[in-house]
Amino acid sequence: MLVWRRFIHTSAPRYLAQSAAASNSASPLSILRKKTGYSLSHCRTALQQFNDNLEQAEAWLHQRAQAEGWSRATKLQSRAASQGLIGIITNTDTAAMVEINCETDFVAKNEKFQQLVSQVANSLLLNQQEKTKDKVFFDKDTLSTLPSVDDRSKTLADITALCVGTVGENVVLRRGIVFNTKPNQLLSSYCHGQVNTASSNLCRMGKYGALVKYSQIDSSNNASDDGTSSSSVSTRSYPLRTICQDNIEKPIELSTYLDNEDEATLLHEYLNGYIYALPSRESVHDLLLKNIGTQIEQQQLKDVHILPMDIRIQTPDPVYIYYPGLCLSNQAPKTDQAITREPIVIIEIITPTTERLILHEKSINYQRIPSLEEIIYIWPNLKIAHVDFRDKQSSKWTRKYYSHQDKIPLPSSFNNGELVLSDIFDSMVS
Repeated sequence: MLVWRRFIHTSAPRYLAQSAAASNSASPLSILRKKTGYSLSHCRTALQQFNDNLEQAEAWLHQRAQAEGWSRATKLQSRAASQGLIGIITNTDTAAMVEINCETDFVAKNEKFQQLVSQVANSLLLNQQEKTKDKVFFDKDTLSTLPSVDDRSKTLADITALCVGTVGENVVLRRGIVFNTKPNQLLSSYCHGQVNTASSNLCRMGKYGALVKYSQIDSSNNASDDGTSSSSVSTRSYPLRTICQDNIEKPIELSTYLDNEDEATLLHEYLNGYIYALPSRESVHDLLLKNIGTQIEQQQLKDVHILPMDIRIQTPDPVYIYYPGLCLSNQAPKTDQAITREPIVIIEIITPTTERLILHEKSINYQRIPSLEEIIYIWPNLKIAHVDFRDKQSSKWTRKYYSHQDKIPLPSSFNNGELVLSDIFDSMVS
């Protein structure tokens, strides 16, 4: 277990006064000010220089802010940074925790500062490559050189300097750590004094943070009192779901589930004899899947078939039946086909309502399907993705992370097709 507490200094915090200009008009000045967060004087200068062209004015402001940020960061670097936030982000087998410091609690509540914390935490997770180590520590210097998850042409030092130019205080990338788990281990996290922020639904922030890694006990091989081995396997244990009321007492046959599901108004999934209602999907879920499907179709890949949304996936024993986000196969679907047992690629959309279910249950069972070569997880809130790849020789799974500007390769049997993440995310409608 690792618990972090922000560095506390004895120096008194310096409070800054900030004036806010109110403007109810929808003029180019107010639009640019609201979109960028820069001062009115800078926004006015930019618009005058580019004849009210918002796009050019915004680009000029970003360039100037970066230059001024580095200049200001150099001037302010000697100031004590005694406040700040801990940021934590976790997924199935990896977790990252970072500490970012600023001078005052006022700036720690600033949305721009919180966006920086989220960016640094996600960048740490994306760039972490030493999967063989249980824990990987990052000091200030190492953190500064990592590429940003949002723009890999910039380092975390660059976006920190930009934040300094915006908030007007010294900001320090203090430290970071990544936890990696083994197959029988789980991760849990906690933030004390948690901040409610719109900057990220997936990065938790607070004054104190803790990461815990623990192991599951395998109860399938327990020794009895006389020294012999006994088997004790629970028939069902799915804490992430709500079981259907008519299925509590005893399991049902797969054929019964299939017959009832064809007539049901709500979708259900079958887990080794028990049926569970499928959680509701967010609007961004279907939009992204449509964008992905369109992109694959436009590539005109030979022998690549996008299976209909109502086709479910069946795992080997124990039998689980899932509705995937999107399923790719090298076999065309048959008429009235309800289930496939040989998917090649599964694509899932990770949202706050589906994250735990997909990463902590479905992904584990998907990997039991012999034909499956890739599982692609799309994170619309962060505009990143991670992919689980199966090695054909060893059948072991490895994970890689992709940023907004990357391309995800599809299996070689799919004629070197790829998913361009920028095209997928940029076509989202907010």
